[in-house]
Amino acid sequence: MSEYGIKIKNLEAASIYEYQYGFRGRMDETDAMLTNSLFLDFLMENGLSVWKGESTRDVVCVAFSYKTKSYLDLMTKLESTDKDVEILKQNVEKNKEYCVEISKQDLRVKFYVEGFSITYKTHNRDGKVIKEETIHYKMLYRTPGKAKKGTCMFIRDELYDVAHNFLYMGLTLPEKNSPIVEVGAYASLITSSIVGRVQIKPEEILIVKDLPTSINTKAVLVKTNDKKECIAETVDNYEIEGEAFDGQALIDSSIFPKWGDGYVLLRHHFSKAAAFKTDIQQFMRDQLGDGYEDAIVKDMWGRDVRVKDIKLITTNNMCKWIKFGVTFDYWSDWVRANNCMFGIVKTAHESKLGNVQRMSYQMTNSLSMDTMKGVTQTSIDYINLLKSDNKVFLEYLKKNVNFSNDYEVLVALVEHNPEFVRCDYFRDRKKKIIETYTLELKGGRIIQRADNLTMVGSPYAMLLHSIGLNARDDPTFKVEDDCIQCWTNNFAENEYLAEFRSPFN
Repeated sequence: MSEYGIKIKNLEAASIYEYQYGFRGRMDETDAMLTNSLFLDFLMENGLSVWKGESTRDVVCVAFSYKTKSYLDLMTKLESTDKDVEILKQNVEKNKEYCVEISKQDLRVKFYVEGFSITYKTHNRDGKVIKEETIHYKMLYRTPGKAKKGTCMFIRDELYDVAHNFLYMGLTLPEKNSPIVEVGAYASLITSSIVGRVQIKPEEILIVKDLPTSINTKAVLVKTNDKKECIAETVDNYEIEGEAFDGQALIDSSIFPKWGDGYVLLRHHFSKAAAFKTDIQQFMRDQLGDGYEDAIVKDMWGRDVRVKDIKLITTNNMCKWIKFGVTFDYWSDWVRANNCMFGIVKTAHESKLGNVQRMSYQMTNSLSMDTMKGVTQTSIDYINLLKSDNKVFLEYLKKNVNFSNDYEVLVALVEHNPEFVRCDYFRDRKKKIIETYTLELKGGRIIQRADNLTMVGSPYAMLLHSIGLNARDDPTFKVEDDCIQCWTNNFAENEYLAEFRSPFN
């Protein structure tokens, strides 16, 4: 198994259907990855068949990008090709009743309900089939990250029950009014790609009720009128309710990974939180003094938690399992089943763009036209540098190398012979690359002196709240009119920043 995971295939649903009945000679497929995750750890221990330690047929990713062809469309296509397709034509005639147009949506329903089968054939050097294996697949999960494309993971029939039971923590959904979409999104959290693991025992976790907050501010409310038309209504003094520590946790420095930076994004069964490095135990010693050794605090269910054991402090918002009537003890048993290893999705890391970041078009669209000259100036200056300074241009190439472009080759040629920058080929490529980059900027992807920062909300207040003290007594920040205070060493003291949520929707 590679550091990234196990190789699988990404298949098009319509091509699977047509291949099943012999209407085409191969499926539309691309390489994909069943990435490292707690789910993959489980599969590896529970029967996943891996070939040469790097690939598997037991799991496939399926996309629903186009519909199947009708008998007329398929025959027209086969008639127009100069390849030998007599066998395919015979299959179309033999299975004519299945040679129908099926929409993407209907195909999705069909595969969700029935699954599908693929017969894999092994050929010898002469092209003769020497072995066949038919695998029937069932739909397992659709990840939130794939929601726009609608791709799904399907698994070998024989592994379905054990895999589904693991993802759903053994939960059985009601037949009526079942929260299928919600539970599906949370069940797939444990399939998230991870870069590492950290051990946190359930008895080391303190879960407290989040602190409700509200502000009054100018807001634009999207409503429907009597005609069921969508309208936008501006309200000057609208109360927005929220929670102070939504989605975050504090993790003790004693177990924080040495390779981590600032925070780690954690995943486990029906749970997720951004956990920020904190000297939890030092805070407890300072607050409790001589009573520290025997101190007990209550969690949100009134359970006793020993203060000296606490390694993670979080709130009910981490615990998606609460929504389905699951108890802490039940969830804890599932955590212990993998030796209490939480998956780490990511940590803070330096941007490959340095001290600038690209804005999304949504961010740009939210700004006033009066600000555009200033907003675009950094991008304009950078384009001029790309044109006039080859060192800057070569640095751009190095930072944007990928498997589908020639940037690495261009850099290597210049490093081999600096005079290469004078030839027509280099100049033409440079012009084309800068034109492409300029089009990106025109699409709203302009750059700013900025960074993608993960913010922790009043962590000292969260520490106070965790042991029953008043979070409002947090001395580290103060309320100011018309702004929200934050601390980062990325910008100067008393500098005012524009903040956008990511994704900015």
